[in-house]
Amino acid sequence: MPVSTEKEVDKNITFEKGVYVVNEGNFDWGVATLSHKRYASDTVNNELYKSINNFELGNVAQSMTFINEEAYICVNNSSRIDIMEEKTGKWMDRIDIPNSSPRYLYQVDEQKAYVTDLYADKIYVIDLKSNEVVKNIVTTGWTEKMCELDDYVYVTQTKTVFDKRKGGQLLLKLDTSTDEIVDSLALPIGPIDLVVDKDEMIWVLCNGGLEELQPALVQVDPTSFSIKKSFSLSADDYLSMPSRLRINKEKDQLFFIQKDVIQQDIYADHFERKVIVPQGRRLFYGLGVNPNNNDIYVTDAIDYVQKGWVFQYNMMGAKLDSFQVGVIPNEIVFQ
Repeated sequence: MPVSTEKEVDKNITFEKGVYVVNEGNFDWGVATLSHKRYASDTVNNELYKSINNFELGNVAQSMTFINEEAYICVNNSSRIDIMEEKTGKWMDRIDIPNSSPRYLYQVDEQKAYVTDLYADKIYVIDLKSNEVVKNIVTTGWTEKMCELDDYVYVTQTKTVFDKRKGGQLLLKLDTSTDEIVDSLALPIGPIDLVVDKDEMIWVLCNGGLEELQPALVQVDPTSFSIKKSFSLSADDYLSMPSRLRINKEKDQLFFIQKDVIQQDIYADHFERKVIVPQGRRLFYGLGVNPNNNDIYVTDAIDYVQKGWVFQYNMMGAKLDSFQVGVIPNEIVFQ
């Protein structure tokens, strides 16, 4: 396990008007970290969670969700969700979920949130007032990203060739009033990420599987709960599996990583493969599109061992900035 060389973060600093980077850290090393950079500053505060709280965030930080000036951080190999103050980085509470591997948290209303899971065949219902699991929704496999339209939350459920569970490649439809799965839609192999466009259509990025290599970008009409468009994305090997589907502020342009950063218009009738940021010699891993100004942030995991980097571009693909963060920078979260 490497020894930190980062300087201590000022405990009186305020983390605002900037971007958080969730750094996974190496599996089983227990050194996931958080980084923060203000938009109008060159200063990057790395390992801020440990500096402020005097303990590690945990083993493999997956995601961060803001709710009422609090940040809920899913730490999947530590089977917990840590809660900190968004602007101070101070630890507030922890939701321990034994035998879990939490992936993403989605706020349904002021009282309730859902949490997806890698191994447990459950979606957890969280009471946001008590910060406790109050119910489990039974699934048949690995659940991942969520979005909401009307009174339903839509959840991607996937599996790999190594997964022997009976679940398939599905989009689940979850009634938020009853916390029950009321329908499911079969999708191409590897549905992972999803976003909602300006016409309230759901786009799902399917990574194609580790061996099958049949990635696709699919548009789902939630009213009919059927596939409206499906674009095949060619893949030569597992390194060209697509990931990190994102959407711009106007919700009419999609972005994802497939080695390069790719842009796709929601109204196109075919896959355009417009490269907005070429990968070059970098290993693109995380991606975010700033909802304030549409700047594109993409992370370089390098070799999954040394500290990674974040590169910032405008919508034309012109580089604006770069800064070093932690090991395996995964999720970009904008304030």
